[in-house]
Amino acid sequence: MAPRDNQELVPLTDGSGRPNDDDELEGQRPQKRSAATCLDDNDGGGGGGKGQLQTATNDMKTSMLACQQVIGLGTLWRFPYVCLKYGGGTFLIPYMVIMCLVGYPLLIMEIGIGQKLRHNSITIWTTINPQLGGIGIVMCLVNIGMACYYGTIINWGTKYMIDMNKFPDLWPPHGQPSIDPKRSQSFWHKTVLNVTSSMDETSDIQTGQAFSLFFTWFSLALMLAAAWITCKNKYIQVFINFSNSMFQRLPFYIQIMTCAILPFLLVVVYIVESGYGYISFLYITSVELKDLLVFPIWVDAVIQVFCSLGLVHGPWTSFGSSSKRKSNFLLTATVVVSFSFILVFVWTWFIVSTIIPNVLQDIKNCVIGSAYKWDNSKDMPAHVFYSNNYDALIASRKLDDTLMSFDVQECNMENQFKLASNGVGLMFIALGEFTTTFSFEKITGYNQTKFVINIPQILILTIGTAWLIRVLSWFVWALTEVKCLKKLSTFSISSILCTICCICGLVFTTRTGVYWLSLYTEVFINPCLTVLALCEVLIIVFIYGYKQFLLDIYDMTGHTIGRLSIFIWRHVTPMLLILTFSSILTVGILDGFRYEVWTHRSNFLTKMRYPYWAQLIVWANTAVCLLLILAFCIVDSRQNLTFKFLETLNKAKKTTSGHIKRSDSGLSGKGIITEIDFDDCHDSENDEELDTSLAQAPVRMYKIEVLDSWKSARGQVYL
Repeated sequence: MAPRDNQELVPLTDGSGRPNDDDELEGQRPQKRSAATCLDDNDGGGGGGKGQLQTATNDMKTSMLACQQVIGLGTLWRFPYVCLKYGGGTFLIPYMVIMCLVGYPLLIMEIGIGQKLRHNSITIWTTINPQLGGIGIVMCLVNIGMACYYGTIINWGTKYMIDMNKFPDLWPPHGQPSIDPKRSQSFWHKTVLNVTSSMDETSDIQTGQAFSLFFTWFSLALMLAAAWITCKNKYIQVFINFSNSMFQRLPFYIQIMTCAILPFLLVVVYIVESGYGYISFLYITSVELKDLLVFPIWVDAVIQVFCSLGLVHGPWTSFGSSSKRKSNFLLTATVVVSFSFILVFVWTWFIVSTIIPNVLQDIKNCVIGSAYKWDNSKDMPAHVFYSNNYDALIASRKLDDTLMSFDVQECNMENQFKLASNGVGLMFIALGEFTTTFSFEKITGYNQTKFVINIPQILILTIGTAWLIRVLSWFVWALTEVKCLKKLSTFSISSILCTICCICGLVFTTRTGVYWLSLYTEVFINPCLTVLALCEVLIIVFIYGYKQFLLDIYDMTGHTIGRLSIFIWRHVTPMLLILTFSSILTVGILDGFRYEVWTHRSNFLTKMRYPYWAQLIVWANTAVCLLLILAFCIVDSRQNLTFKFLETLNKAKKTTSGHIKRSDSGLSGKGIITEIDFDDCHDSENDEELDTSLAQAPVRMYKIEVLDSWKSARGQVYL
């Protein structure tokens, strides 16, 4: 029988049956051990319980370091407006469900596979199977798209800060009452974005936004260059290492207090001091069960989990490849998921508490303005809207049904929050509460120069920029490992990447840019993220092998995964991703996506359908991007078929068959079998059923690794 392709038999024991020390790292089946034993092994003889405590502390520090990945624009900017889009607390239920069924398994898979194979997010897929190179290419394109997406948000935030100082008279002086939110909404749409009333209107690139975009990406390029210089300069590294060592000497609870607990306490203190903490808490915990039956809320929950955790972008695989091989990434994933949910809840609570006073007042004005519809009614007495319980009744949405019965449903909490949030500008509009102007008298005259400053917005933009720099640095580091880019320096790759993102982002600097960004999110980012997540799950579960991955988890962490988790990984997670992608295709093809248009006169958002030509353009880009995955599989498969055909012709010329050849390549000092006759080896697992000639040979155990066109299989054969 002809030998199979790409098979390699490596001896695991010598002739006496003793294991080879050099082969212990090749992944032989581990013996059953307790978790404590594994921790002791990782200690390197560190001394019992003290070593275990040190290992657990190091794992917790790694987990806290990993939490920095979720403090970014996906959490601070995107989550609040998506959450309020579906009524606050109603969105938290599908978000928690998807986090447990999709986000947590994907996070474990990405960190675990990177930690085991020691490859970045681009090259790791060809390591598993050469036909999976298309996934790395598509992941590069999606990373560039996400960088343009978040870079545009930073650009708008920067322009918002610049325009605030161009019109200082719109903002109250220091110590005066806060601004009218409607004025802030009008300023955001009319001055900052300068949007049109429809996507069909032609618009050129706006000079102010284009300059702000160039400034944003030029600053990001300089920061990336500074980061690479920092990594290569030995003097700076000495200073950084000294600072880290001083920080590491502090007790662990002080480190947690400094990095995590203290910022949370400051936010909670403000929420309580604002006087609307309880009211806003009622709103973000109120649930409308009928809204859960709408499928788009589940689709947005899946995409938001990807954006909040940074999944499918690639940083987690690179993070796992750079961490210690025996690091407990199960603990890391658990801590990151828990921290992410606490962060999004507290931050959304903070955002709601800043805008809910104006929303409640708008509801009261709306209902009182419609008094002729319910005046002298027993079900809705007028004194309800002047009582102390009015805010709590409205925030908990207990009066929504009553408002609908009197045909004033436009006054309910959900509609008024939509008017107040205004989509992507929610964070900037909500933080307008903190905007104040400071006047400084000139030394040479009596005129005053006004400066507008908003400290929370500056902090959020700084955090978002630092997070984007971290994501781009992981991406650039992954690109340096690609064969065709190894000759380029990190500075060159960073410059090329920032230039591409800046050029691609010019489409969002037009007057219809906010509409293009929404369409780009719905049609390109959402399907690509979903398909890449589905491919990751299918590859690890079915191609790499979930049993092999479970052995890897036990080998690296000393812990096992329960049957329920395995069932979720194998069946529930892929099914949810398939349903998500099917829903996106169904809505996009049959119904079509819609976008929100801000009207200058009424100062609120209305929904319109995207033009078909615009949807066709973005759908074409999405189809080309996703078809690259299939194209690479087909091309590599044809190459394998050609290679097999030529190999068969060469073997047909041989006059002997059923022989075993040993080659000198591979492991030094050990024979590697490259050809073996499998006709003499029956499918039975018992050694007695082997051929007599083989059974009488000296007993030697070999590990056989078979890598065919679609799967990796590992087994053992006795010769």
